[in-house]
Amino acid sequence: MGAGTSTKDGGVDIDVVAPKRVVSYARASGDAATKCERVLEDLRAGALDDATELDVSNCGLTELPDAVGRLTRLEFLNAGGNALRTLPESIENCRKLKRAFFLGNAFERVPEVLGRLPELFMVSFKACAVREVSEDALAPSLGWLILSDNQIERLPASLGRCAPMRKLMLAGNKLRALPESMRELKNLELLRLADNRFETFPSWILESPRLSWFAAAANPATDTIGDKAKTRANSADVVTVDWSELGVAEDAEPLGKGASGAVYAGRWNGETVAVKVYNNAAKTSDGRPEDEMTASVLAATIKSEGTIKTIARFQRGDSRGLVMQYLDHASWKDLGKPPSFDTVARDTYDDDVRFTAKEIMAVARDVGSALRELHAMGVVHGDVYAHNILHVKESPGIEPRAKLGDFGAAWFYERDSSNARTIELNEARAFGAVLEEVCARHDGVDGVHPIAALAALAAGLLGERGSRLLFDDIVQRIAAIQLD
Repeated sequence: MGAGTSTKDGGVDIDVVAPKRVVSYARASGDAATKCERVLEDLRAGALDDATELDVSNCGLTELPDAVGRLTRLEFLNAGGNALRTLPESIENCRKLKRAFFLGNAFERVPEVLGRLPELFMVSFKACAVREVSEDALAPSLGWLILSDNQIERLPASLGRCAPMRKLMLAGNKLRALPESMRELKNLELLRLADNRFETFPSWILESPRLSWFAAAANPATDTIGDKAKTRANSADVVTVDWSELGVAEDAEPLGKGASGAVYAGRWNGETVAVKVYNNAAKTSDGRPEDEMTASVLAATIKSEGTIKTIARFQRGDSRGLVMQYLDHASWKDLGKPPSFDTVARDTYDDDVRFTAKEIMAVARDVGSALRELHAMGVVHGDVYAHNILHVKESPGIEPRAKLGDFGAAWFYERDSSNARTIELNEARAFGAVLEEVCARHDGVDGVHPIAALAALAAGLLGERGSRLLFDDIVQRIAAIQLD
């Protein structure tokens, strides 16, 4: 088989793009037992020894054989959706392994053998049964660690030795404290601590030099202010409607699905609307639906048009949900795409994506003004990314616009608390990342000097904490930038 070829071997997808060999059993024919038998046979027969990427997700595996240690070229392993409890010691021979996914398995502890892999950068044990992370389980090379939705009560001090760490996802555990060693994680940009047991968050973690995307809902530390925010939302001028008024067919296909529920197209008051139905007792990826709903309702009360507005709410039996502006995807497009393995904490864009000066300024003005008003109410969005912003491009007779959505990571804080300024400056850095990304994709046709001024503002927001501005000042600085 030559380089650049693709074939199927008994339903197994095999791609060879020199010097890569990518093998996937995930979409192979047969039930889980059949897939499991095939995976184990191929591993033991040496058929996968030269694989660089291997997908054995949802294959009914209860173990990986010692033969996996022969995959010395392996860089990526996806073993999610199985019933694994341990890993063989032989996996230590997979010295080139960089990414390993074990989502939805039965691990009760993170295998210590992974801590001995010198190039391991990204690991996921999301939604397993993990209770223990030992001092030897974390490779110092880790830069992206996902331990969400487990039963972890304590993190090891060795976490502080993971100097490359940029994304640390710990939502949905039983944590009450963080190891002091985490002070050394100077590159940490995204931290998810929602749905744990923190009574307080240490100031030193909030003041981490690059922290930008922080989620903290559903903790004792945030519950009291969250309850106050919910009271404010309940008194907001957002009507409650009956499900029968929303025109969603019983067999309607959702426009999209997420961890917390699904969104459908509906009709209300003669207009098309987006109807989000939350799963019963669901959790979002970064908290609880009630926090997302509260933030969405409060966002509907601000004057800025820079958020996707919630216009009503409803109760449907045990389910509940929101009625939101419907933004036609024929006109409203995602500003960016989620981060990749290479970009880690920064969004991605197609190579040919370029923005006019007016489009860039619309993003800055609309989203910046929305964040200013949200923080004035003590609302943290928690996930200010281009992929959570919809925008309308400039065209004849059409002015560009931008709207921030997805409040799944939102949480609340007291504006007069000692950490209030720090919290706002962290989200200002996230906004700076968005500005930097869109300015870097300026089409250069006009507005060169104003966009350069905006890029300079972005650089300041991404720099040392002392050089950052709060959103009041950010909005004033943006307003002072005039297009040519």
